[in-house]
Amino acid sequence: MKAEIISSRIDSLNSQDEVQAFVNKLNYPFFERKISEDSVRIYRKFEEFELKKINEFNRDCRFDVDSLTKKVADSLKINKSFYKSDFDNNGFTDLLIIGDRHNCMAMADCDGYISCDFSVYSLMNYGNDSINSIDLNFITMSESLVPKILNDENGSRIELHRPISYKIVHGEKVTIKKITSVVHKFESFIEYNDNIKSYDIENVEFTAHGCGAGCPEFNLSINKNRRGKLDATNYNWIDKNYSYNLEPSDINGKYESIISEKHVSEIFDIINYLDFTKLDEEYSSGAMHSSYCTLRVTYDNGKTKIIKDDGMIGSFGLKRVYEMLYELRFNQEWK
Repeated sequence: MKAEIISSRIDSLNSQDEVQAFVNKLNYPFFERKISEDSVRIYRKFEEFELKKINEFNRDCRFDVDSLTKKVADSLKINKSFYKSDFDNNGFTDLLIIGDRHNCMAMADCDGYISCDFSVYSLMNYGNDSINSIDLNFITMSESLVPKILNDENGSRIELHRPISYKIVHGEKVTIKKITSVVHKFESFIEYNDNIKSYDIENVEFTAHGCGAGCPEFNLSINKNRRGKLDATNYNWIDKNYSYNLEPSDINGKYESIISEKHVSEIFDIINYLDFTKLDEEYSSGAMHSSYCTLRVTYDNGKTKIIKDDGMIGSFGLKRVYEMLYELRFNQEWK
């Protein structure tokens, strides 16, 4: 059942200028960078965010690289730079924004560099000006997509429409039209599933293999009896906000713990919700120097499903599973 709307500041934002000012003044998220021994600079994520309608994107002056996306947007009547809905059904109106973070630049062979960013965010509203941002375009990065909000008696979800592409199969050109429907669950957006199956998950083992730039390396396992094992190898920072210290400390070694019932239940539930048995066995983002991981799920009397993910962004749901497993390193009592 849909929650009744609780009035908040987002409800009063009606124009693009009003939303633009609201977004640029968001204090969170931010990160800090140490400039000198007594100077730390704060960078706020949305300070330079520029709201744009999809038909306003022109990321290459030589030709319109966004032309197919614009056609999709026109067909779906997506002609605004922001939309409102209560995606997590908590009573507070959330904000979906489309625009340019100006966080990547590319040579366009014209007058120099031009922004290559195409961003879609959902700003989740928890009242009292508490906002959490969720990136809806993390898989395609600077590629474009068209978000369409669907509402029914159970709440809201978002269809992410990507432009039509083609591939050759047995000498024939095949049209690929990809639409991903995502819903807010487990504190993020994951692929919507209206036919949830319940497998008897016996053990989950996760290996973060690291990368070439100091990414965490560890092996973590949890069984159905909540027994957890952690083998922390490299770059597992104790203090994740370590910008004040040039030499942050990390944990190394082997540990064990009884994982909280809440965390085990959440992790097993999301894996089941994703119908993990039907996920691909390998994913690759194609990016260089990215993190690489392996997820092994043992279920139903010894059956196994192994997923290898180069880039760790194989799907919305898998990305959230990885985040939850990463967080276990710091939210449990390991001995």
